[in-house]
Formats: sequence, C-alpha cells, structure tokens
Amino acid sequence: MKSKSEDIYSFLERKIVGGEYSPGDRLPSESELCGEFNVSRGPVRAALDKLSAIGLVYKKKGGGSYVREQDTDRLFSSVLPALRFNTNDYREMLRMRSALDRLSIELCIENHERNDYSELDGIMAALEKNHSPEQFFDLERSFYTVLSELGGNRLLHSVTLMIWDLLKHCSRDSLSAKEQAERVWEYRKIYQSIKAPDCELALIYAGRHLRRVLEADEKEQAPATESQRWNPWLYDTL
Repeated sequence: MKSKSEDIYSFLERKIVGGEYSPGDRLPSESELCGEFNVSRGPVRAALDKLSAIGLVYKKKGGGSYVREQDTDRLFSSVLPALRFNTNDYREMLRMRSALDRLSIELCIENHERNDYSELDGIMAALEKNHSPEQFFDLERSFYTVLSELGGNRLLHSVTLMIWDLLKHCSRDSLSAKEQAERVWEYRKIYQSIKAPDCELALIYAGRHLRRVLEADEKEQAPATESQRWNPWLYDTL
C-alpha cells in the first residue's frame, strides 16, 4: 500500500509529465496540498523533496515549488548513476537494446537521403580488423550510437548512449576471433541493408544478431551438464 507522500508524489508527477503543469508553473502550496490530501506537512514536504531530487521541480526563496524546464541530457546524467547500481539484469538490458536498435534503424532509413554515412564506413572498416574484446565492444557501441544519432531523435540517442554505458559495466562477453568474425558479418549485412536502403531486411538481420547474442548468453549462464563437469577419475585414467 502506498504511503501518503507517495500518493502526493504520483499525483504531482502525473500532472507535470502530462503537461497540466508547464515549466515555470507554481505547484499548489503546502497548505493546499495538506488540505487536498488531508495530511500534515510532513508527507507533502517529502513528496516535494523527491520531485526536487529527480529534477522535476525547484524551490524559490520565499516559498513555493515550481516546475523545472527539462533538459534531456541533464536528466539522463542524473538518472544514470542510480541505474548502474540498481540494474543488474544483463538480458533485460539486451532486450531493451534490441528495441532501441530497431527504432534507430527505422529512423535512420527514414533520414536516408540526408545522412552522411562516412563515420559508419570508418567503424565498419575498423570492425574488420582483429581486436581485444574490450576494443570490439567499443566499436559495437560506436556502430549503434552513431546509427541512433543518424536517426535524428535526440531522446532516442540519449537512451541508446545510456544503455550502452550500462552494458559496458556488466557485459559478460569474451569473444573469440571466430565469434567476432560472425558478428562482423552480421553488422556488415545490417549496414548494407541500411544503405540499400531496405528497412525490412536490416531489421531481420538486426533481430537475428540480438537473438544470437541472447542465445550465447544463455549457454554461458547454463549450468554444466554431467558430461561437461570436470571428472577427476576420467582425467586420472587418461
């Protein structure tokens, strides 16, 4: 069951996000909120402090809380540290990445005539070379974050950067040269389809790529079978 401060917080958040309160608008006073929710000042102040902490409102000297103008970059910068400490589901982030990748591809192809693909050309050329797993991850990140930037949606680009930053902190990939070569082939097919432009084919290759990444993670996390476990008796008899 929600506490009174959570009820007040949710009420005000909905009105701000929904546009009922615009940037610069003054929120109802503490006294008005106390009367509306039939509470003391404690829960009201707790709700306003939480809204202030996440950057939705600010307080002026002399009293009153006001809706803050939202800066997307500043907002994500404040949210990212909390996500790093509270997000530990690698597969959940991969699925989120899959959805972002698909949207990036669709928007990129919509902007196809206006796009300059020279940066992606350079990334693809770099991917063809041998790299450490860390270097390869950075090139994968560059491929998709440049793609999201070419899509022209600033919010999508910010979220894509955030997800890749999170993946960097919990990635379990340790790719062999063979696995890197397979991924490079997939990226090449995605990129060729984007430049064609063939959105449907690019999405098919992107979907296959992420399914393979998820399957590889499943295998890595699966417990060893009896035949895979180290057997000291077997090794002693060889």
